[in-house]
Amino acid sequence: MRVVEVTQRYPPALGGVEIHVDAIAHRLHARGHSVQIVTTDLARERPFTRLSTPQPEEIFPVRRHRAFRTIPAPHGLGIVAPGMALDLLTVRADVIHAHAFGVSPTWFASFARRLRPIPLVIETHADAGRGTSGSRAYARAVASLTLRAADRVVVQTHLEEGVLRSLGVDPSHLALIPDGIDLSEFSGWPERPRSEGGPTLLFVGRLSIEQKGLEPLVRGLAGVPSELGLRLRLVGPDWGGKSPVEALARKLGVEDRVTVTGPLPRAELLQEYARADLFVLPSLFEPYGIVLTEAMAAGLPIVASRVGGIPEVVAEGENALLCSPNDSEALTAAFVRLATDAPLRARFARAGVERVQRFSWSVVLPQWIALFESIISRRGA
Repeated sequence: MRVVEVTQRYPPALGGVEIHVDAIAHRLHARGHSVQIVTTDLARERPFTRLSTPQPEEIFPVRRHRAFRTIPAPHGLGIVAPGMALDLLTVRADVIHAHAFGVSPTWFASFARRLRPIPLVIETHADAGRGTSGSRAYARAVASLTLRAADRVVVQTHLEEGVLRSLGVDPSHLALIPDGIDLSEFSGWPERPRSEGGPTLLFVGRLSIEQKGLEPLVRGLAGVPSELGLRLRLVGPDWGGKSPVEALARKLGVEDRVTVTGPLPRAELLQEYARADLFVLPSLFEPYGIVLTEAMAAGLPIVASRVGGIPEVVAEGENALLCSPNDSEALTAAFVRLATDAPLRARFARAGVERVQRFSWSVVLPQWIALFESIISRRGA
Protein backbone atom coordinates (compact mmCIF):
# COMPACT_ATOMS: atom_id res chain seq x y z
CA MET A 1 0.00 0.00 0.00
CA ARG A 2 0.95 3.62 -0.50
CA VAL A 3 0.14 5.35 2.79
CA VAL A 4 0.42 9.09 3.42
CA GLU A 5 0.59 10.13 7.09
CA VAL A 6 -0.55 13.73 7.67
CA THR A 7 0.31 15.39 10.97
CA GLN A 8 0.78 18.91 12.30
CA ARG A 9 4.16 18.05 13.82
CA TYR A 10 6.60 15.21 13.34
CA PRO A 11 9.82 14.22 15.17
CA PRO A 12 12.15 15.61 16.23
CA ALA A 13 9.13 17.59 17.47
CA LEU A 14 8.04 15.95 20.71
CA GLY A 15 4.60 14.76 21.78
CA GLY A 16 2.34 11.73 21.99
CA VAL A 17 0.83 12.16 18.52
CA GLU A 18 4.28 12.67 17.04
CA ILE A 19 5.60 9.48 18.66
CA HIS A 20 2.55 7.58 17.42
CA VAL A 21 2.85 8.77 13.81
CA ASP A 22 6.57 8.01 13.75
CA ALA A 23 6.03 4.51 15.12
CA ILE A 24 3.25 3.51 12.76
CA ALA A 25 5.10 4.95 9.76
CA HIS A 26 8.29 3.00 10.48
CA ARG A 27 6.38 -0.21 11.11
CA LEU A 28 4.38 0.08 7.91
CA HIS A 29 7.62 0.71 6.02
CA ALA A 30 9.21 -2.34 7.65
CA ARG A 31 6.27 -4.43 6.39
CA GLY A 32 7.04 -3.35 2.82
CA HIS A 33 4.45 -0.59 2.45
CA SER A 34 5.28 2.78 0.87
CA VAL A 35 5.06 5.60 3.41
CA GLN A 36 5.21 9.38 3.06
CA ILE A 37 4.91 12.01 5.80
CA VAL A 38 3.21 15.34 5.10
CA THR A 39 3.75 17.75 7.97
CA THR A 40 4.86 21.26 8.95
CA ASP A 41 8.14 22.78 10.08
CA LEU A 42 6.88 23.32 13.64
CA ALA A 43 8.74 22.24 16.74
CA ARG A 44 5.90 23.44 18.97
CA GLU A 45 2.84 25.68 18.86
CA ARG A 46 3.28 27.65 22.11
CA PRO A 47 5.51 29.51 21.87
CA PHE A 48 5.41 29.30 18.09
CA THR A 49 8.76 27.65 17.32
CA ARG A 50 10.08 26.18 14.11
CA LEU A 51 12.40 23.20 13.93
CA SER A 52 16.05 23.93 13.41
CA THR A 53 17.53 22.93 10.07
CA PRO A 54 18.75 20.68 8.62
CA GLN A 55 16.53 17.81 9.77
CA PRO A 56 17.80 14.23 10.14
CA GLU A 57 17.21 12.09 7.07
CA GLU A 58 14.41 9.53 7.16
CA ILE A 59 14.05 6.20 5.36
CA PHE A 60 10.91 7.53 3.66
CA PRO A 61 9.96 10.99 2.33
CA VAL A 62 9.12 13.62 4.95
CA ARG A 63 7.80 16.85 3.46
CA ARG A 64 7.72 19.74 5.94
CA HIS A 65 5.59 22.68 4.85
CA ARG A 66 6.00 26.12 6.34
CA ALA A 67 3.44 26.82 9.03
CA PHE A 68 1.84 30.17 9.77
CA ARG A 69 -0.02 31.35 12.86
CA THR A 70 -3.29 33.04 11.89
CA ILE A 71 -5.18 33.68 15.14
CA PRO A 72 -4.27 33.00 18.78
CA ALA A 73 -6.10 29.77 19.58
CA PRO A 74 -5.38 26.84 21.91
CA HIS A 75 -3.83 23.54 20.85
CA GLY A 76 -2.49 24.86 17.55
CA LEU A 77 -5.96 25.41 16.11
CA GLY A 78 -4.99 28.75 14.56
CA ILE A 79 -1.99 27.37 12.67
CA VAL A 80 -2.16 26.63 8.94
CA ALA A 81 0.27 25.34 6.32
CA PRO A 82 -1.00 26.14 2.81
CA GLY A 83 1.66 23.95 1.22
CA MET A 84 0.15 20.96 2.99
CA ALA A 85 -3.17 21.56 1.27
CA LEU A 86 -1.54 21.68 -2.16
CA ASP A 87 0.50 18.57 -1.36
CA LEU A 88 -2.61 16.54 -0.52
CA LEU A 89 -4.28 17.58 -3.76
CA THR A 90 -1.47 16.07 -5.83
CA VAL A 91 0.10 13.26 -3.79
CA ARG A 92 -0.17 9.70 -5.11
CA ALA A 93 -1.55 7.39 -2.44
CA ASP A 94 -3.84 4.46 -1.76
CA VAL A 95 -4.93 5.88 1.60
CA ILE A 96 -4.41 9.11 3.54
CA HIS A 97 -4.14 8.88 7.33
CA ALA A 98 -4.62 12.29 8.99
CA HIS A 99 -4.11 13.00 12.68
CA ALA A 100 -5.73 15.11 15.39
CA PHE A 101 -9.07 16.80 15.89
CA GLY A 102 -9.68 20.13 14.21
CA VAL A 103 -6.12 21.10 13.33
CA SER A 104 -5.05 21.99 9.79
CA PRO A 105 -4.04 18.44 8.70
CA THR A 106 -7.58 17.24 9.39
CA TRP A 107 -9.17 20.17 7.57
CA PHE A 108 -6.88 19.90 4.54
CA ALA A 109 -7.18 16.12 4.30
CA SER A 110 -10.98 16.26 4.42
CA PHE A 111 -10.97 18.97 1.73
CA ALA A 112 -8.73 16.80 -0.47
CA ARG A 113 -11.00 13.79 0.09
CA ARG A 114 -13.96 15.70 -1.31
CA LEU A 115 -11.99 16.44 -4.48
CA ARG A 116 -10.10 13.16 -4.94
CA PRO A 117 -11.15 9.48 -4.72
CA ILE A 118 -8.39 8.57 -2.25
CA PRO A 119 -9.72 6.94 0.95
CA LEU A 120 -9.24 9.01 4.09
CA VAL A 121 -8.78 7.78 7.66
CA ILE A 122 -8.85 10.41 10.40
CA GLU A 123 -7.44 9.50 13.81
CA THR A 124 -8.81 12.15 16.13
CA HIS A 125 -6.67 11.86 19.33
CA ALA A 126 -9.57 13.77 20.95
CA ASP A 127 -11.01 14.20 24.41
CA ALA A 128 -14.03 15.99 25.84
CA GLY A 129 -12.11 19.27 26.14
CA ARG A 130 -12.95 21.99 28.64
CA GLY A 131 -16.67 22.00 27.83
CA THR A 132 -17.00 25.73 27.07
CA SER A 133 -19.71 26.87 24.67
CA GLY A 134 -17.05 27.97 22.18
CA SER A 135 -15.22 24.65 22.28
CA ARG A 136 -18.47 22.71 21.85
CA ALA A 137 -19.46 24.81 18.85
CA TYR A 138 -16.04 24.32 17.27
CA ALA A 139 -16.16 20.57 17.94
CA ARG A 140 -19.53 20.28 16.22
CA ALA A 141 -18.16 22.19 13.21
CA VAL A 142 -15.13 19.90 13.03
CA ALA A 143 -17.31 16.80 13.17
CA SER A 144 -19.62 18.06 10.47
CA LEU A 145 -17.08 19.57 8.09
CA THR A 146 -14.10 17.23 8.45
CA LEU A 147 -14.97 13.87 10.02
CA ARG A 148 -17.99 13.40 7.78
CA ALA A 149 -15.64 13.32 4.77
CA ALA A 150 -13.57 10.46 6.22
CA ASP A 151 -14.06 6.87 5.13
CA ARG A 152 -13.25 5.81 8.68
CA VAL A 153 -12.63 7.68 11.95
CA VAL A 154 -10.30 5.94 14.41
CA VAL A 155 -10.45 6.46 18.17
CA GLN A 156 -8.10 5.10 20.83
CA THR A 157 -10.59 4.76 23.72
CA HIS A 158 -14.29 4.16 24.28
CA LEU A 159 -14.46 7.58 25.92
CA GLU A 160 -13.23 9.18 22.70
CA GLU A 161 -15.78 7.14 20.78
CA GLY A 162 -18.55 8.49 23.01
CA VAL A 163 -17.37 12.07 22.50
CA LEU A 164 -17.51 11.71 18.71
CA ARG A 165 -20.87 9.98 18.75
CA SER A 166 -22.25 12.85 20.83
CA LEU A 167 -21.07 15.18 18.05
CA GLY A 168 -23.07 13.25 15.48
CA VAL A 169 -20.39 11.03 13.97
CA ASP A 170 -21.94 7.93 12.40
CA PRO A 171 -21.09 4.98 14.70
CA SER A 172 -20.62 2.73 11.65
CA HIS A 173 -17.69 4.95 10.58
CA LEU A 174 -15.88 4.60 13.91
CA ALA A 175 -13.13 2.08 14.66
CA LEU A 176 -11.27 1.65 17.96
CA ILE A 177 -7.54 0.94 17.73
CA PRO A 178 -5.35 1.70 20.78
CA ASP A 179 -1.92 3.26 20.55
CA GLY A 180 0.94 0.79 20.21
CA ILE A 181 4.16 0.26 22.12
CA ASP A 182 7.43 -1.47 21.26
CA LEU A 183 7.77 -3.92 24.14
CA SER A 184 11.20 -5.06 22.95
CA GLU A 185 12.63 -1.80 24.36
CA PHE A 186 11.66 -2.98 27.85
CA SER A 187 12.71 -6.63 27.65
CA GLY A 188 15.76 -8.17 29.28
CA TRP A 189 16.14 -5.46 31.89
CA PRO A 190 18.03 -6.43 35.06
CA GLU A 191 16.18 -6.34 38.37
CA ARG A 192 15.36 -2.75 39.36
CA PRO A 193 18.18 -1.39 41.55
CA ARG A 194 17.32 -0.37 45.07
CA SER A 195 17.02 3.41 45.24
CA GLU A 196 19.53 5.21 47.44
CA GLY A 197 18.03 7.79 49.74
CA GLY A 198 14.40 6.92 49.06
CA PRO A 199 12.07 5.91 46.23
CA THR A 200 11.99 7.80 42.93
CA LEU A 201 8.76 9.12 41.44
CA LEU A 202 8.94 9.65 37.67
CA PHE A 203 6.91 11.99 35.46
CA VAL A 204 7.40 11.92 31.67
CA GLY A 205 5.74 14.43 29.37
CA ARG A 206 5.67 18.05 28.33
CA LEU A 207 6.01 20.43 31.26
CA SER A 208 2.66 22.12 30.73
CA ILE A 209 0.85 23.70 33.66
CA GLU A 210 -2.39 23.88 31.65
CA GLN A 211 -2.55 20.16 30.91
CA LYS A 212 -0.31 18.02 33.06
CA GLY A 213 -1.28 18.97 36.62
CA LEU A 214 2.26 19.84 37.66
CA GLU A 215 1.34 22.23 40.46
CA PRO A 216 -0.87 19.72 42.33
CA LEU A 217 1.88 17.18 41.71
CA VAL A 218 4.47 19.29 43.54
CA ARG A 219 1.98 20.02 46.32
CA GLY A 220 1.25 16.32 46.57
CA LEU A 221 4.96 15.57 46.89
CA ALA A 222 5.33 18.24 49.57
CA GLY A 223 2.67 16.47 51.63
CA VAL A 224 4.69 13.26 51.77
CA PRO A 225 6.62 12.93 55.05
CA SER A 226 10.25 13.79 54.44
CA GLU A 227 11.45 10.63 56.21
CA LEU A 228 10.11 8.56 53.29
CA GLY A 229 12.68 10.26 51.06
CA LEU A 230 10.40 10.35 48.00
CA ARG A 231 12.04 12.23 45.14
CA LEU A 232 10.44 13.48 41.92
CA ARG A 233 12.08 13.51 38.50
CA LEU A 234 10.34 15.47 35.73
CA VAL A 235 11.44 14.45 32.23
CA GLY A 236 10.25 16.29 29.13
CA PRO A 237 10.33 19.53 27.16
CA ASP A 238 9.49 22.81 28.86
CA TRP A 239 6.07 24.10 27.75
CA GLY A 240 6.07 26.93 30.24
CA GLY A 241 5.96 24.74 33.33
CA LYS A 242 9.59 24.53 34.41
CA SER A 243 9.87 27.91 36.16
CA PRO A 244 6.50 27.68 37.99
CA VAL A 245 7.30 24.15 39.16
CA GLU A 246 10.73 25.11 40.46
CA ALA A 247 9.33 28.24 42.14
CA LEU A 248 6.58 26.24 43.84
CA ALA A 249 9.07 23.61 44.97
CA ARG A 250 11.20 26.33 46.59
CA LYS A 251 8.16 27.89 48.24
CA LEU A 252 7.10 24.53 49.70
CA GLY A 253 10.63 23.63 50.78
CA VAL A 254 11.02 20.56 48.53
CA GLU A 255 13.37 21.94 45.89
CA ASP A 256 15.99 19.37 46.92
CA ARG A 257 13.48 16.58 46.15
CA VAL A 258 12.54 17.81 42.65
CA THR A 259 14.75 17.38 39.57
CA VAL A 260 13.84 18.74 36.13
CA THR A 261 15.92 17.04 33.45
CA GLY A 262 14.43 18.52 30.27
CA PRO A 263 13.91 16.27 27.25
CA LEU A 264 16.21 13.25 27.02
CA PRO A 265 17.37 10.99 24.18
CA ARG A 266 15.42 7.74 24.01
CA ALA A 267 18.19 5.63 25.55
CA GLU A 268 18.44 7.98 28.54
CA LEU A 269 14.65 8.08 28.92
CA LEU A 270 14.56 4.30 29.11
CA GLN A 271 17.16 4.48 31.87
CA GLU A 272 14.86 6.84 33.78
CA TYR A 273 12.10 4.23 33.57
CA ALA A 274 14.56 1.53 34.66
CA ARG A 275 15.71 3.46 37.74
CA ALA A 276 12.31 4.75 38.91
CA ASP A 277 10.11 3.15 41.56
CA LEU A 278 6.78 4.84 40.81
CA PHE A 279 5.24 6.66 37.86
CA VAL A 280 2.86 9.61 37.97
CA LEU A 281 0.66 11.31 35.37
CA PRO A 282 -1.56 13.85 37.19
CA SER A 283 -3.06 15.38 34.02
CA LEU A 284 -6.02 17.74 34.07
CA PHE A 285 -7.06 16.29 30.69
CA GLU A 286 -5.48 13.46 28.71
CA PRO A 287 -6.91 11.76 25.60
CA TYR A 288 -4.70 8.70 26.03
CA GLY A 289 -1.26 8.95 27.64
CA ILE A 290 1.22 6.72 25.82
CA VAL A 291 3.67 7.20 28.71
CA LEU A 292 1.32 5.07 30.81
CA THR A 293 1.93 2.07 28.55
CA GLU A 294 5.66 2.72 28.77
CA ALA A 295 5.43 2.81 32.56
CA MET A 296 3.53 -0.48 32.58
CA ALA A 297 6.09 -2.07 30.27
CA ALA A 298 8.81 -0.86 32.63
CA GLY A 299 7.07 -2.53 35.57
CA LEU A 300 6.20 0.67 37.40
CA PRO A 301 3.19 1.11 39.71
CA ILE A 302 1.20 4.13 38.51
CA VAL A 303 -0.51 7.11 40.12
CA ALA A 304 -2.62 9.11 37.67
CA SER A 305 -5.67 11.31 37.28
CA ARG A 306 -9.07 9.82 36.62
CA VAL A 307 -9.58 11.83 33.43
CA GLY A 308 -9.89 11.27 29.68
CA GLY A 309 -8.64 7.94 28.40
CA ILE A 310 -6.46 7.19 31.42
CA PRO A 311 -8.97 4.82 33.14
CA GLU A 312 -9.06 2.73 29.95
CA VAL A 313 -5.29 2.52 29.53
CA VAL A 314 -4.57 1.48 33.12
CA ALA A 315 -6.65 -0.67 35.47
CA GLU A 316 -7.60 1.17 38.64
CA GLY A 317 -6.80 -0.86 41.74
CA GLU A 318 -4.89 -3.47 39.73
CA ASN A 319 -1.85 -1.60 38.46
CA ALA A 320 -2.70 2.02 39.23
CA LEU A 321 -4.14 4.35 41.85
CA LEU A 322 -6.31 7.04 40.27
CA CYS A 323 -7.13 10.43 41.79
CA SER A 324 -9.42 13.29 40.89
CA PRO A 325 -7.61 15.97 38.88
CA ASN A 326 -6.13 18.87 40.85
CA ASP A 327 -6.36 16.90 44.11
CA SER A 328 -2.95 17.24 45.76
CA GLU A 329 -4.11 15.55 48.98
CA ALA A 330 -5.22 12.46 47.07
CA LEU A 331 -1.86 12.41 45.29
CA THR A 332 -0.08 12.57 48.64
CA ALA A 333 -2.11 9.64 49.96
CA ALA A 334 -1.41 7.58 46.85
CA PHE A 335 2.32 8.31 47.00
CA VAL A 336 2.52 7.35 50.66
CA ARG A 337 0.52 4.18 50.15
CA LEU A 338 2.73 2.90 47.33
CA ALA A 339 6.00 4.12 48.84
CA THR A 340 5.32 2.23 52.08
CA ASP A 341 3.80 -0.97 50.67
CA ALA A 342 6.38 -3.04 48.80
CA PRO A 343 4.04 -6.02 48.20
CA LEU A 344 1.46 -3.69 46.64
CA ARG A 345 4.11 -2.16 44.38
CA ALA A 346 5.18 -5.63 43.27
CA ARG A 347 1.59 -6.67 42.56
CA PHE A 348 0.91 -3.50 40.57
CA ALA A 349 4.14 -4.00 38.62
CA ARG A 350 3.23 -7.57 37.60
CA ALA A 351 -0.31 -6.57 36.65
CA GLY A 352 0.97 -3.68 34.53
CA VAL A 353 3.44 -5.86 32.61
CA GLU A 354 0.62 -8.31 31.90
CA ARG A 355 -1.87 -5.61 30.89
CA VAL A 356 0.45 -3.81 28.49
CA GLN A 357 0.70 -6.86 26.23
CA ARG A 358 -2.58 -5.82 24.58
CA PHE A 359 -0.95 -2.58 23.44
CA SER A 360 2.04 -4.23 21.73
CA TRP A 361 2.63 -3.18 18.13
CA SER A 362 2.54 -6.87 17.25
CA VAL A 363 -1.15 -6.73 18.21
CA VAL A 364 -1.97 -3.18 17.09
CA LEU A 365 -0.25 -2.91 13.69
CA PRO A 366 -2.24 -5.76 12.05
CA GLN A 367 -5.41 -3.87 13.00
CA TRP A 368 -4.19 -0.83 11.08
CA ILE A 369 -3.18 -2.86 8.05
CA ALA A 370 -6.53 -4.62 7.99
CA LEU A 371 -8.37 -1.29 8.26
CA PHE A 372 -6.41 0.29 5.41
CA GLU A 373 -6.82 -2.77 3.21
CA SER A 374 -10.56 -2.93 3.83
CA ILE A 375 -11.28 0.66 2.78
CA ILE A 376 -8.93 0.39 -0.22
CA SER A 377 -10.70 -2.76 -1.37
CA ARG A 378 -14.09 -1.08 -1.02
CA ARG A 379 -12.90 1.76 -3.22
CA GLY A 380 -11.91 -0.72 -5.91
CA ALA A 381 -15.11 -2.75 -5.65
